[in-house]
Amino acid sequence: MPPPSPRASRSIGGVLEIVEEQDIAIGAVADAAAIGEIEFVSDSSNNDYHLPIRDLPPRQHGHEAGGSSSATDPTLLAILEWMMADQQRAAEEQVRRDRAQAAVNGAMQTRQDEL
Repeated sequence: MPPPSPRASRSIGGVLEIVEEQDIAIGAVADAAAIGEIEFVSDSSNNDYHLPIRDLPPRQHGHEAGGSSSATDPTLLAILEWMMADQQRAAEEQVRRDRAQAAVNGAMQTRQDEL
């Protein structure tokens, strides 16, 4: 009889017996395959196999932002500064457009009042 597998040494109670039975059955199948009694034929390839996608449990975001060494990375800080400056420019541009539109609306209203 082969020595117990490393899995079996960590098992307890009835599980140890099941693991030993599985090891014996796997050994018997491997022996049968080795002498040609069993041929494993598959109609699919490894390319057809896809791991199942599991839904990950929700995580808190606090650990992502706090205490991370990447928060001091100069490249990330430069990107963050660029993004903030870009957002500021976009906000200022929107204010300019809003003022221009208000001026156009006011001129149109004045013109309509004159007619």
